[in-house]
Amino acid sequence: MDQANANETDPGETDRIIAEELERLLDSPMFTRSPVLSRLLQFLVEHRLRGGRSAPKAYAIATEALGRSEDFDPAVDSYPRVMVGRLRTLLDRYYSETPWVHRLRVPQGSYEVVVQYRSAPPAARSADDPEGTHDVKAAAEAPGGIAPPAGRRAGAGRFGRWIVALLLVALALLALWALRDDTRRLFASDPVPVPLLEIRPPESGNLPESRALARALDGRLRDGLRRFDLVNLLSATPPGSSAPRQSDYRLDTSLVRTTAGQVDVTLVLNRVADQRAIWSQQLRLDQLDTPEFSAIEPMVAQIGGDFGVIVRDQIRRQPDNYSPGYPCLAQFNRMRQMRNVVAAKQVDSCLRATIEADPHNPVALAALSLVRFGDWQPQRATPAGREAFAEAQALAVRAYQEGPNSTAGLFAMARSNFYSGNCGAGIAMGDTARTSNPFDPDIAGFLGLFKLACGQAEEGEALLHRSLALDSSYPGVPAVTLAFILSQRGEQAEAQAILDKMPSPSNLEPQYMMVRAIVLARQGEADAARAMWRRLLDYTHQPVGTPPEQVLGRFMITPAVIVRASAALRESGVVAMPPS
Repeated sequence: MDQANANETDPGETDRIIAEELERLLDSPMFTRSPVLSRLLQFLVEHRLRGGRSAPKAYAIATEALGRSEDFDPAVDSYPRVMVGRLRTLLDRYYSETPWVHRLRVPQGSYEVVVQYRSAPPAARSADDPEGTHDVKAAAEAPGGIAPPAGRRAGAGRFGRWIVALLLVALALLALWALRDDTRRLFASDPVPVPLLEIRPPESGNLPESRALARALDGRLRDGLRRFDLVNLLSATPPGSSAPRQSDYRLDTSLVRTTAGQVDVTLVLNRVADQRAIWSQQLRLDQLDTPEFSAIEPMVAQIGGDFGVIVRDQIRRQPDNYSPGYPCLAQFNRMRQMRNVVAAKQVDSCLRATIEADPHNPVALAALSLVRFGDWQPQRATPAGREAFAEAQALAVRAYQEGPNSTAGLFAMARSNFYSGNCGAGIAMGDTARTSNPFDPDIAGFLGLFKLACGQAEEGEALLHRSLALDSSYPGVPAVTLAFILSQRGEQAEAQAILDKMPSPSNLEPQYMMVRAIVLARQGEADAARAMWRRLLDYTHQPVGTPPEQVLGRFMITPAVIVRASAALRESGVVAMPPS
């Protein structure tokens, strides 16, 4: 389907398709192995979704998506055109191996992302085209598409409408049958449980010292992984069961003592369904690291974390699964890594279905509370924003009431108190949540941010360092916040190093753009800093000259943080000082 035909569809529906396809592509192995092309695709898509009226320029692609310096000259360097050509090839490879109804394309000679359909969507059938003649054009353009003979188009259209009518009648009968008992609901199902993980006792030598170290390692792994909400550990006999449930994943461990007294630890995570190893780590520990085995804490976080190996594996295998229970919680954590409006609505719906089926689930209640706080953030001054805030607070209270000793319930209340301006209660609840799970980088990072905003700078900075030590992917909020602190202290090279380590999509978030602009300005790169600020204005749909307080209020919550960041933007020269 060409661009003209694509424009006849509902723009909102087209944007939804583009956003969903982007997520599928970025989660696919092909694009996972191609981070540069992934970043390029995401840049082109986000330009389109932000309402770009024309395709991005080669200069913007080179400097903003491909990492070229500000002095890049598209007239003499064809790098953007070459990389977009490679992106077209990778997209064609992906869709040649994946069944599709609609796909993303970057047409030859253009840098704009468009949607191609195997058959035209219903919105493309206008009064001038009642029988869907666009179907012929779209089918002919699709790979391997065959257009029906002209004389049979009208008959095929009427036949299609009969098929649709019969399907609607069948669905209505099915609904009546399903609703014959008021206690049953159409398509209702029990929430999907979280994956079950079996930890195999570490293999070790026969010496007493080796066996003792193996027991210490086993205990450390079990103690860490049992604290995460999105994984359950296999027990000998689950309560109420005569036989243990089969595990979904198995963690094989081994321990070898070297002649120098060091210890080699190997961890291998296997997917039981196909007996495939999906993750492995090996590390060498000195005598000072044993028997505490504190060095394996980042591995524990990688396995059981909110968007750890198990969660990513489940989503990669079932990217469109928003079933109540575990799949929905996994999608919630995926959305936090890559935010978009479509995913937020789907997650909101499936979390509500999860809570309806299991009203006592503190994890789902806490997740929906955070989603609603996110809804409140950009529309605080509106009735809808106030409604979202009130529901977010009520959900946090429910999460705590249902799980007063759970990490999810404790941190939901910590967040609610903090957003309400109650630093004392927020920090107290946050500290308790972190004690409950000291291995969670997410809790450490956000609690660090809370403490910084509440005046506990030293403790807050230590927690940010702890968060990055547990999560080597440099998650957005703690990494950006730590870079901002270092920049404020004059340590621009250290701040730059943290920003450079942040992967996509974190380096496309507005907080990143803000701090990057400040660091660039303080390093003497004023033009690059102001270009980054203009990107942020485009991202937030604010005109040039908008005060930074108003711009930052679109994506930041805490007034004290907005004031400090606005002052840094002015002091560094990113934005002009207000008239005296």
